Amino acid sequence: MRNAFLALLSIFTISAAFGQETVTLPANPANPRAGRVLALREVVRISDVQGGFYFKGPSRIQAVPDGGLLVADEDELLRFDAAGKFVVNMYRPGQGPGELRQITDCLVRGAEVLAFQAQPMKCVVSGLDGKFLREIKPDAPVSRLLGRYGDRLLMAANSAIPFDKIKKPEGDILDIVWTLKLMSVEGAVEATTLTYPTKWFAKRLPGAFIANNLTFLLCAPLEGGLVAVTNEDVYSIQIADPAKNARLLTIRRDYRRAKYEPERSSDATAGARSLAEPREHFNDIQRLYAVDGKIWALTSTLVPGKGVLVDVIGPRGDYLDSFYLPLPKGIGVHDLARHPLTIAGRSLFVLEELEDGRLEVVKYEIVR
Repeated sequence: MRNAFLALLSIFTISAAFGQETVTLPANPANPRAGRVLALREVVRISDVQGGFYFKGPSRIQAVPDGGLLVADEDELLRFDAAGKFVVNMYRPGQGPGELRQITDCLVRGAEVLAFQAQPMKCVVSGLDGKFLREIKPDAPVSRLLGRYGDRLLMAANSAIPFDKIKKPEGDILDIVWTLKLMSVEGAVEATTLTYPTKWFAKRLPGAFIANNLTFLLCAPLEGGLVAVTNEDVYSIQIADPAKNARLLTIRRDYRRAKYEPERSSDATAGARSLAEPREHFNDIQRLYAVDGKIWALTSTLVPGKGVLVDVIGPRGDYLDSFYLPLPKGIGVHDLARHPLTIAGRSLFVLEELEDGRLEVVKYEIVR
């Protein structure tokens, strides 16, 4: 026992000497009720039958502090109130002031809605009533709006995509490196030294190429200027302080990985334009959220009748809790990383597809 303690102490000492501590989570969370199944209570169900908008293919859902939500669609940025009533479409198509060609990310900051587009790079700021207020033009390259960071915004920029490295007929793995940046509301961008590599798998086609993310950059801004980040396929969460250019902590877990199985397609012609991903397991962490100052990691463990396994971790690496969170029908591990879904406080917002193909956005209360 003493030897084990000394070995563990040595690991922490070595990590601290290099400015970053590594913590491995214990086998069981602190909560004696860990492993329970939570329930979802439907609060609001939004259908485009009410008129004023049409769901084509929503890509982003964001909570609004008044209990409502934002839905980013192909050419719409729709705001709904807490009762699910359509309020306004904030999307103005075009290339002029206040106009957008696409929405890369969006968020609510106080009484303002920020819609960011990467190409051409700008951030359109509107009031909650949909009135255009101003534009933010970043003074350095950024390609993602990740969240609020005090009186600034947490951004990220990716390295150039190395198309020239796609050589094999079956496809190649490409390295894409993301750098965290901070941006003022005036557009002044400050780069950090915090970089996180992700991987694409890409394949050339006649006159084009197709690509899938093998790993994702997932960020959850925490309290006190900290940010939780995951970018690997294995269970690893890094705690960083962007304002101080500091990597503080790496959190790991001895996680039982979910074996990858290719998704079945009913389209016989899909093979020519689909990728057989070179992986043996799903990414251990599929989504990352900050809830009540803690990290919620949605894993790749999905159990029929229970839902997705969620780990709750403190910013210092304390393994606080775990539970199963039910997911709407049709959302599996293949879809979890990309599906329009977000968690804000005790609410889950998610896109659901009905049997007849109609799309609805639903707000659930997470019953603990």
